[in-house]
Amino acid sequence: MRNTKHKLFDDKSLKRLHDELNICGVVRNHFLALSMRYYRRYGKGLSYSKMSKHLTKLKRLEKYQHWNIPYAWSLQNILKRLAQSFREMRTHKRGHPQFKKCQKHKGMTFDGAQAPLEKVFNAQKNERNHPTYNIRLNGRWYRFALHREIKGEIKQVHVTRDALGDLYITLTEDYSEVIPEPKTGKAEGFDMGIKDFLTGSGGQRWTSPMFYKQNAKKLAKAQQTYSRKVKGSQNQERDRKTIARIHKKTANQRADHHWKLAIELSRNFDILFFEDLNLTGMKRLWGKQVSDLAFGEFLEKLKHQAKKRIKSVLKVDEWSPTTKCCSVCEHKNENLTLADREWACPSCNTHLDRDHNAAINILKEGVASFGLGAVRPIVLLGKIVGCSVEASSSLLHSTNAFA
Repeated sequence: MRNTKHKLFDDKSLKRLHDELNICGVVRNHFLALSMRYYRRYGKGLSYSKMSKHLTKLKRLEKYQHWNIPYAWSLQNILKRLAQSFREMRTHKRGHPQFKKCQKHKGMTFDGAQAPLEKVFNAQKNERNHPTYNIRLNGRWYRFALHREIKGEIKQVHVTRDALGDLYITLTEDYSEVIPEPKTGKAEGFDMGIKDFLTGSGGQRWTSPMFYKQNAKKLAKAQQTYSRKVKGSQNQERDRKTIARIHKKTANQRADHHWKLAIELSRNFDILFFEDLNLTGMKRLWGKQVSDLAFGEFLEKLKHQAKKRIKSVLKVDEWSPTTKCCSVCEHKNENLTLADREWACPSCNTHLDRDHNAAINILKEGVASFGLGAVRPIVLLGKIVGCSVEASSSLLHSTNAFA
């Protein structure tokens, strides 16, 4: 499956789509209230079949005639997700879904056959260089620029809106994108950190621009201005959009940095090893810095790029002693603290950089765990300058088993 996201052109016709999203939000809150009442009485939420039958009865009443405007399939999809949330609430012991304002409801899903596309041949000159297409949603046509060629059958169309009120469509195609590239024959271990975003076992370091920190002063000033406005006024709504615009810019900058770094790493290495970090525990220690780096989001993007190029992203156990062990003699330094960025091994007297040493240990642990061979550090004048992977060429070059 391949997902491509496109922004709908901003015109007056979008008001109808906003109203339909508001109806979806009202339907969700209505059935969430019913399910919560049912859960308190019987210890489980309403099933999808019961909610679907009740929705059909309500839509026949005059009071709820406006619920017939969105496609029934879209409303049923909302009920399916709501029922799934209550099942996970019991099995995974998660909290119940939260009520939201209908204006904050973000999504609506259509089947691929319910949202046909057609190309616009008389598009105006100022509508970008990409071809303009029309998409039919709930009986109305909306325009967007198709910046990615459709290569498969469209299975689903998901409509979303952000805090600024911009509307996007995500096309899910039945197509697996593969970009064949020559193998490099390289495996690399990576240590993730706060100061340096990534430290490779080869000694290379990648820093993060910390985009939230860059925009923090501008965001604080906008929030102060927003707090002084009269609640519910147009001036307050204008300042709310200013805050949302800053958050959106920060998220876009971070995503752009992640995508570019993920493409670079997936091109340069065949197998990439990372430590399975406890991100929740790291957030308790370092708070916003961990959220600003967004390790989890980066790994998802890296896996996506590696899969397209038939490369591998593998994780080693989080309890592996990668930081305290010397990568040369494997001596474990129990006295190492977070403040020690460099240390000398008391056993072999090798001067070690904390992050580089951890990256080499991650590489050694990954290669050993997945049976790829052995890693031999190269030590010159008491300092680690690199490492070599003594691996079976057939295992290192054929990564289909780990993709």
